[in-house]
Amino acid sequence: MVRADFHHHIDADPIDGKFVRHSTGALIDRAVAVGLNVLSITCHESVPYDIDATRYAAERGVLLLRGMEATVDGHHVLLLNFREFPPGVCSMEDIAVRKTPGALVIAPHPFYPIGMGLGDTLARYSKGFDAVEFSGLYTPLTRRFNERAAGYASQARMPVVGNSDTHFLWQLGRTYTVIDAPLEQGAVIDALRCGRLQLVTRPLSWLHILRFITASGGTVDALQDGWRYLLRVLRRTRASVTPATAAP
Repeated sequence: MVRADFHHHIDADPIDGKFVRHSTGALIDRAVAVGLNVLSITCHESVPYDIDATRYAAERGVLLLRGMEATVDGHHVLLLNFREFPPGVCSMEDIAVRKTPGALVIAPHPFYPIGMGLGDTLARYSKGFDAVEFSGLYTPLTRRFNERAAGYASQARMPVVGNSDTHFLWQLGRTYTVIDAPLEQGAVIDALRCGRLQLVTRPLSWLHILRFITASGGTVDALQDGWRYLLRVLRRTRASVTPATAAP
């Protein structure tokens, strides 16, 4: 059995590197500390690390799969273990041309209310994906975005993998995937495709979310929007559990 998390960003990320502070080595060290032993670093539109990272991970008992978070037709897609990665900004057709039996394509946060969620693209190209992500960026009151992803995966008979979408090291170890396989690249990939895995997840608190927004350079407007959204969720939740008044 291995513990895997396939969605991480580092300080060399060409887009998120402006606020991500940890290096590849620091990420690997933290993963070891929380018990993870399969990782994929998925920087936006690039693979900004070399073979030394893979070697260092192996020395620490971690299997590192090369990865990238590509922008595909305007949406984010995780590409893992490609021999030759397509351009960082590409199409599903570009991915299909370069995908080999050992490569994986995962749909990250597909139904989150953000511009980069896959939405209809996932349904249109479902045969091109190997798994759907259950994102660690959620609270108990916003779990439904992940529940929708899990529901889609069930209908499409696709595995669900837990990923943290790490931008800060405190995120590691809260959401990940237990895979029934030895610590070998081919075995891990085959087990994932066959669905021999289990989701492990703990939601973030709203303080975690606000901490994430603030540390990632979020604006005052973004923080205010977050609080407004929380209040709307709380009102809907309260209304749904308030018992009806008994008739006299």
